[in-house]
Amino acid sequence: MSIGRLLVQKRNARGSSMVRRARPIASLVTLATFATIATACSTGSPAGPADAGLVGNLDGRAVGPSGLEQRLVTKVEAAPAGSPYTALLTATSTIVNTGSAPVRVTARTCLFQESDVETTAKMDRFEPLISCSAVSMALTLAPGQSTGPMDVQFGVRSGPGTYALELRHALDPGFRASASFRIT
Repeated sequence: MSIGRLLVQKRNARGSSMVRRARPIASLVTLATFATIATACSTGSPAGPADAGLVGNLDGRAVGPSGLEQRLVTKVEAAPAGSPYTALLTATSTIVNTGSAPVRVTARTCLFQESDVETTAKMDRFEPLISCSAVSMALTLAPGQSTGPMDVQFGVRSGPGTYALELRHALDPGFRASASFRIT
């Protein structure tokens, strides 16, 4: 039930004095919600176990058969204050035909599966709330053409160190790209 409907019901049940008292409470609840969202989306300094420092990541690239290439870009960010994570990691993968002829490929199109991800870090994967018509699709990539980029996000629980992430985007022909990231 929405706050607006609740206020209307309270007005009908107890008169306008109750509405005047409920509005400030509803405003405070709304303000607190926005403050929580703003804090969670903040890009402030690292705040997690041991206030981890974040160091630039090394992006990965894997060359597959027939001129196919998987490009893996990683982005490491500070975890929100109070989070159980030392960092947040976003990996973006794209398959590109760098060859001179069209290439047939079957690739993930919507959601990476658990078997597609390997890492040396302790991480929790964040799953988006999405609806997929297909998890993978066969297509022909013309020279210079690429698949749409796919993202996967993780909450990193590991402490300071350098870690590897290996991600499979192309299923047939199958190959994986690797990238490293470091938490200090």
